[in-house]
Amino acid sequence: MNKFKLGVLASVVALSLVGCGSDEFDYHTVEKTSFQLAVQANGELESAKQSLIAPPSIARMWQYKVKFLAPENKQVKKGEVVAAFDDKPVRDRLIDKNSEYDRAVKELENQKALEIKNQEELKLALAEAQMNFDIAERKADINDDSLSDNDKRKAQIDFSIAKNDLTLAQRKLAFQKETKALNIRLAKGKVGRLKAEVDALKQDIERLKVKAPMDGIVMYYSNASGEKPTVGESVQFGQPVIEMAVIEDMQVKAQIDEADFGRIALNQHVKVTIDGPEPLITTGKITTIGSAFREKSPQDKRRIVDTLITLDDIDAAIMRPGLTARVEIATDKIENVLVVPISALHNEQSSGERASAYVIEKSGDKLPVQVGNISNGFAVITEGVKQGDEVRL
Repeated sequence: MNKFKLGVLASVVALSLVGCGSDEFDYHTVEKTSFQLAVQANGELESAKQSLIAPPSIARMWQYKVKFLAPENKQVKKGEVVAAFDDKPVRDRLIDKNSEYDRAVKELENQKALEIKNQEELKLALAEAQMNFDIAERKADINDDSLSDNDKRKAQIDFSIAKNDLTLAQRKLAFQKETKALNIRLAKGKVGRLKAEVDALKQDIERLKVKAPMDGIVMYYSNASGEKPTVGESVQFGQPVIEMAVIEDMQVKAQIDEADFGRIALNQHVKVTIDGPEPLITTGKITTIGSAFREKSPQDKRRIVDTLITLDDIDAAIMRPGLTARVEIATDKIENVLVVPISALHNEQSSGERASAYVIEKSGDKLPVQVGNISNGFAVITEGVKQGDEVRL
């Protein structure tokens, strides 16, 4: 963008072009008029509603191969696929994860069957221990004088052993019931975790088909080198490939020089000229003034502030984000000044002296002048001409 400059904008200019018979020149009659001072700046069209399309965040992926891009300048609807990235790395991981999931499901089934088998075996062992306990208890309770002391002691020992075996069998079954729930819960947890990972990979495959977040027009996003993305190339995570823009909600982002900052204000009237094969002229007003200054670019250290200008009329057939625009922000008005077109001004410079301006009178004589503000093709003359003078264009 060119450096902003302060100029004057003619509000009413009495401009008389006088033909002089065989004279090949045209002339301007100098008259007093009022001029509107303006801050001039360059800017760029952008959409007030825009969204950048970049590769989604996928675990263990840093490079994304572009598989599909919607045609540039295509009008798309919300939810329509505008970009797609190669999903082969994710599909390979999905195949592996599906295998793990199938094994985990089988392990869960086997674990359930094993727990049932162990429980039935422990129930049988408990029943056998209960039977042995009952037999040993009856033998120990027999009070027969015909039995020897050794037989009686043996019966008591067998009863103690049977009692311990019964207690152990009961505890084993109780412990198995507790561990059965835990083991099945662990197996189910593994299945659930793997199922969630499989579902996440399936979602990642769908997320690699990036859909438009809103209705708008597709514009390819240029990288730092000014190159636009193409199908087949690889991009980094977070690197935008498409900019979605709503053409019906265009605005101008202008860069106001620090020296002109104090002369602009919200709601000031702005004349906007959008560059193109046929320049488009419209109007607008300042709606946002940046709160901080910044350097214009790494190469240009001039300090500027960003300013947003809302347009009164939007031509969706012509306006596109990125088109350059020239803006004139109306500020103060100067009354009763002499004005000539810039085409009437000439410069000359003697050796070692500053250049001086002059106009050429109808007689052909050079008339030195003092030039004030210049803008929009006109210059304010503060000294050297008077009202009614005719100067050559």
